[in-house]
Amino acid sequence: MLNLYDKLVMDSAAINAEAKARRKYYKHIGELKEDHAKVAILFRTVPNEPENCLVIGPKFLSDIQHNDFMKALESPEGQASFELGTYLARQKFSDGTNMLAILHADNFIKKMKTKDIIVTYGPGDEGKIALDKLNQMIADEKGISISELAVKDEKPKEKKSNKKANAKETAKN
Repeated sequence: MLNLYDKLVMDSAAINAEAKARRKYYKHIGELKEDHAKVAILFRTVPNEPENCLVIGPKFLSDIQHNDFMKALESPEGQASFELGTYLARQKFSDGTNMLAILHADNFIKKMKTKDIIVTYGPGDEGKIALDKLNQMIADEKGISISELAVKDEKPKEKKSNKKANAKETAKN
């Protein structure tokens, strides 16, 4: 026969397991392999560096920035985005500043090895996968290489004129 303490422990364990099962999991969330610190994955790969990714530690943001960031991450648009960083480039903090620009300017974005990031998509160990393995699965599914997963700059590059202005001619005009 179980004593009252054992029953309470069992009940709390059942409640915790039930809460974990009902917990909502979001895309773009992971943890560091080494110490399990929570990270948000902005870009799963870096151009010309498919073994690296860009992440932030949301806990380092101010309370207001953290709340704004999490609203963006959890939004339907944030969840639908292939790369969170491309969505954040179009979002603003409540003070009107661009999210991605401020995260970059204030040095919150860190480059990490994809093998050192664990993506969390469900409860327990079954709901985790190393980012390098996830990237390989996505690349295989798309029939491309991992390096082709990186976001490319879609802005046309401006051509610079090779002609140097002649100071004497400019002064005559």
